[in-house]
Amino acid sequence: MTSLHQTPLSDETLENLENQIPAMAAAATRLAYFQALAAGHTVVTIEQNRFIATHADGRVEVLAEAKPSMKVTMGQRFGVRKFNGRA
Repeated sequence: MTSLHQTPLSDETLENLENQIPAMAAAATRLAYFQALAAGHTVVTIEQNRFIATHADGRVEVLAEAKPSMKVTMGQRFGVRKFNGRA
């Protein structure tokens, strides 16, 4: 049986690791996008204020125009409704 001895990370090491999070998240999101298409699914994204459906067969479909973003303050409540009958 081996013993794992963990030494605390220095502030500099921790900061370097934390700085990598955005790039890792972007890579994971891009990978998930392509994996979904490869599995035959349709992926919906927002580009230039439009909802875009990218189908596994390569078709790209504009679903609708997106409303301008709204600022939300912490604790604010707002409703979400269905989009053209689609969930």
